[in-house]
Amino acid sequence: MTEKDFRKVVTSLELTKTDKEEINSFIIELENKIKQKLSYLNVVELKKAGALYTNTMYHGSKNLELMLVLDMPKINSYPLMNQAALNEVWNFFVFEYSLDKINQIGVNTQTNSIDVVLDNYNLNVLIRFKDILNYQTSNFIKTDDLRCAFVNLAGSEFNLYKNTIQLLTYYKDINNLNLISDYEIELLLYYGLSENFTKHTYEAYLKEFVHAIDDFTKGIKIDQDDETYRNLNIEKVNVSKQPYMIIDIANPSVNLTSKIGEAYLNELKKFKKIILKTLEAKVE
Repeated sequence: MTEKDFRKVVTSLELTKTDKEEINSFIIELENKIKQKLSYLNVVELKKAGALYTNTMYHGSKNLELMLVLDMPKINSYPLMNQAALNEVWNFFVFEYSLDKINQIGVNTQTNSIDVVLDNYNLNVLIRFKDILNYQTSNFIKTDDLRCAFVNLAGSEFNLYKNTIQLLTYYKDINNLNLISDYEIELLLYYGLSENFTKHTYEAYLKEFVHAIDDFTKGIKIDQDDETYRNLNIEKVNVSKQPYMIIDIANPSVNLTSKIGEAYLNELKKFKKIILKTLEAKVE
């Protein structure tokens, strides 16, 4: 594809004014329902998160990541309070939207969230607490905010970064590549651009993403440079060597790919082939 072809695709993937209005209206309505039905959870707000917050969501995507912030006394035990909150939010969606528990709703333990399939949207509702509770060791609001700050920083440094993320997540979704996360794509792309940047074109950005995949599959650690850590005011840490590593810059002691298997690697290889085929494609 030529650069002109990529620009046309990117333009088609931009959220429209109608998209934004419908999403904002849905969030406001959902927040009001939750505050009314779950008032005892001391709901602070339901706010945009992930791609919705960083403006990397693409037109046509049904995936909405939201953050439900709860205000509970710090003396509460996090494991107990978190489980109670997950249960109550689960029940809210089941009864409010008459959901089938098996097919339309589930708990994502990796992100501490409720996944909900509705007619218009697929929700990933992160459950977070305003203050850190007793015995809480993960799922901090600060970590989520730093991940978004990283994407915004990358977008300010590489002017096609966010649009390329839209392209990549679009290609991932239409090809049903479900094992690699959007956040891992964001980290891989920025790593590739930081290591081998040549020019501001979609072709160049996509090629650097492919190079990042190559490095990862060779066992090279995917981590960001020291300056990026300083800009985000994060202390870099050493992580024990593992076969495959993508370091979570917002929580740098964590290797996001510490437990991957052949299925994940095969999906990455498929993703690489898709990108290369796209780069070589001729548009009539």
